[in-house]
Amino acid sequence: MYNYLPTNRGSSALWHSRRTREGGDWMHVFPQIFTKEFVIKATNREFRASLSIGYFSVPADFFKMVKFLHPKEFEYYFHLEFERRVKSYLTGRYVAKKAVSFLTGEDSLDRICIAQGILHHPVVNLPNTTNVQVSITHCDDLAAAIAFSEELPMGIDIERISVDRNKVLETQMTVKESSLLSRLPYSYEATLTLFWTVKEALSKILKTGLTTSFHIYEISQVEVRDGVVFSLFENFPQYRTASYILGDYVCSITYPKKTEWSIAVVKDVLQEIEQCMTNRL
Repeated sequence: MYNYLPTNRGSSALWHSRRTREGGDWMHVFPQIFTKEFVIKATNREFRASLSIGYFSVPADFFKMVKFLHPKEFEYYFHLEFERRVKSYLTGRYVAKKAVSFLTGEDSLDRICIAQGILHHPVVNLPNTTNVQVSITHCDDLAAAIAFSEELPMGIDIERISVDRNKVLETQMTVKESSLLSRLPYSYEATLTLFWTVKEALSKILKTGLTTSFHIYEISQVEVRDGVVFSLFENFPQYRTASYILGDYVCSITYPKKTEWSIAVVKDVLQEIEQCMTNRL
């Protein structure tokens, strides 16, 4: 069972929760979190990165996770008023810390502070660690993060596939990109969403977000290999993006073009979370 402790958030009616034991068994299953490390190979060296993805389908789940926040994160958390923003903040910070923990070996999540940079990008603050960065994404009940060395920039984005967004996403397409749509073996709305996530993941590396025209991130080439879509860019030839269809979602990861890594490792993590989502339906 859960014991609920009301916060002082007023009309937002949010709750902290504390998990207790009854009869020796946990009465509630914590959200499924999958984290794996993978190696990225450059010309003459290797880098480590870790991917963490979680499915948070039960509202009470994320409320109890405030115990993992760093004191500075608490300051920000207690000023949040809307439940949707609270959920995205807590779930995003949780998977980010899990990814950083896996990469650095720091087991105490509350020692890891995911601060916000001046461009609203996540910044990792961890004692005795100076070169770890993280990219975070969340959509609906999914949250994911990649932790990596600042020497090897990466970006991740997840979006839901929805026909209702077609008109909006079409406005972000260039003429060249429209000609590439037919090259992918997916529905029109899935391909539009995929192109959007590719650009979002790149924008996170560049730390521009939605502050500039998406046309500058124009996709120049697309290729499908082993169920993964690889994209290249017209104006940023140094990067490549790998995109995965995850049920009703698309997940895209952007990374330096002149590197290679095990796509299978990431596919395994995404397949695990997809199975988790299917089982909870």
